[in-house]
Amino acid sequence: MQHQRHTPTRLLLAVAAAAAATGQATAQTSMPMAAAMADAAPAASAVSPIALVDALNGVFGKHSARSSHAKGVCMAGHFEAAPAASAITSAKMFQVGQRTPLIGRFSVGGGNPKAPDNAKSVRGIAVRAGEGADRMEWIFISAPHFFAQTPAQFLEFMKVRAPDPTTGKMNPDAVAAFGKANPATTRQATYLASQPVPASFATVPYWSTSAFIATNAAGKTQALRWRFEPVAGRLGLSDDEAKAKGADFLRAELSERLNKGAVVFSVMAQLAQPQDQLLDPTDPWPSDRVEVTMGRLVIDRATDQACDRETFIPTVLPTGIAASADPTLAARASSYAVSLSRR
Repeated sequence: MQHQRHTPTRLLLAVAAAAAATGQATAQTSMPMAAAMADAAPAASAVSPIALVDALNGVFGKHSARSSHAKGVCMAGHFEAAPAASAITSAKMFQVGQRTPLIGRFSVGGGNPKAPDNAKSVRGIAVRAGEGADRMEWIFISAPHFFAQTPAQFLEFMKVRAPDPTTGKMNPDAVAAFGKANPATTRQATYLASQPVPASFATVPYWSTSAFIATNAAGKTQALRWRFEPVAGRLGLSDDEAKAKGADFLRAELSERLNKGAVVFSVMAQLAQPQDQLLDPTDPWPSDRVEVTMGRLVIDRATDQACDRETFIPTVLPTGIAASADPTLAARASSYAVSLSRR
């Protein structure tokens, strides 16, 4: 697989063209699945992607790394389709016997390039599989909740956390008030606080949080959400173990693990029922929804940091899979382009 680097201008133009083609979608935060499928393209956001990246920089500072998930490690491997996947989507990489090369990146949440590995913060995984019209990019986090329902809420979430220019500190009363007024923005933090610090990038599950629409060869559509489930099991550290590990153990741990064998995730699709909403990434579907094993993500090597020059975009999808109208999807894509232009 080629590691092609897009120039910021070229990528911005591509994202702008894609956004123009999607049109407008409803701003409701709850919608039956059938209605959402009728308007499945991600909505154009009234919030400027420049404003979103400025807000991230306002919290974490300006630097040459990514504005979000700044600290990370690059890797590569392949995706193996499972037999059941072709019944869900006609996308080439999900057909029986397909094995698709991939590149990717594990990361620690936040815009601090020196974020501590031993904190109860979100972890991320970004994957690019396939080429050209068959390419798919997954951008997942280690929580079933995103922290904002809309781009506007994302913007305010960041603004309220920007340090005071005089004191250099965040205003905890303002943050608490914002959380009380916007309870959906507290779900991710509550979940992470309930979990141990991950022992490895390889031993924590990752969720798409946003919904996507799959179409199979017969034209049947199905809304789904993705999860990467670690085959090694979900393993965390006690508070004492995390403290002893220090702030920079994940890269070395991953290297040591890969020296012993591949890191493998089961790629799961949780299937929506007709009443399930598709627009709110902070609100997971009930756990009793059917899940289908779509394949295996096999990571067999760490690579150099070439992927730090790449941008992974969640709306880069093959025929057979489309983005839902979740308003955060289009906003994330265009914001990543702005972030790339500042690196």
